[in-house]
Amino acid sequence: MRNALAISLALVAGLFLAYYDTRTDDTGVEVGLLLLISGGLALLAPKWWWAIALVVGGFIPIVELGPNHSQLPAGIVALGVTLVGAFIGFAIARASRSSSPA
Repeated sequence: MRNALAISLALVAGLFLAYYDTRTDDTGVEVGLLLLISGGLALLAPKWWWAIALVVGGFIPIVELGPNHSQLPAGIVALGVTLVGAFIGFAIARASRSSSPA
């Protein structure tokens, strides 16, 4: 159930961030949102960290390929940022699970 919730929230966040990317030039805020959202959702469902990263950041390269944009490298960088954020969330979840007393 948590996995489905995390993927659903990742889908909503990915669509929002793709929309946000087309409406603003504030790269720092967007990178922060990509890291925080992907990391937080990966904490919720650590086994699916890679899917969360792809869903959160995957829409930005698709939007960047549209008729008014031709910035595929920027979209790929955004996808890389979400992969890093989700992996950090996964690592924190794994570390907290292994360090908790039995």
